[in-house]
Amino acid sequence: MKKRKELELEILQHYFSIEGKVATLKLVYDTFAELINPNFGDDKIEKLNDKLFADIRDAVSILPKRYKLDIQIVIRDFGDYKKEECENIIKQNIYLAGYRTLKESNKKRVGGWSLIGVGALVLVVSYLLRKYDLWFDLINISGTLFVWEGVNTAFIERNQDSRETIALAKAIKNITITSAQES
Repeated sequence: MKKRKELELEILQHYFSIEGKVATLKLVYDTFAELINPNFGDDKIEKLNDKLFADIRDAVSILPKRYKLDIQIVIRDFGDYKKEECENIIKQNIYLAGYRTLKESNKKRVGGWSLIGVGALVLVVSYLLRKYDLWFDLINISGTLFVWEGVNTAFIERNQDSRETIALAKAIKNITITSAQES
């Protein structure tokens, strides 16, 4: 019977080339244009669709944490793009993804603290209405729920997103782009 790590390595070697603690994954695309979202942005920089990032997230999610990921993006036909342009587009889109993560994190923080504030206000109102038993209980419960949901949003969900982004950044060792002829 194979040990768990041997079995894991055997399964991973079907998808990755593994040398030491570095797993290499080739992502092959027919054209670079298939990675571009044609309905977003202007001529300054092009936005990638979610296909490339979904493939990268998928690879990181199945790879054990002890491995670093070396991603080789192979483009069969660059079309109207030059290799340097493609590298720049991918780099700019990684920055955009980081910006989006920070923006969503800030939005969750503000939303969470708003819910906590509303909950605290509702709890104060319930304290003022404590002589009316039914209303006191209903308002107190809803105020408590607001506070709980606010704490969940401001601290737990927000930190989970940050941890996932940090784990993704730590897992990737290198990203290279090559043409089909080079690989």
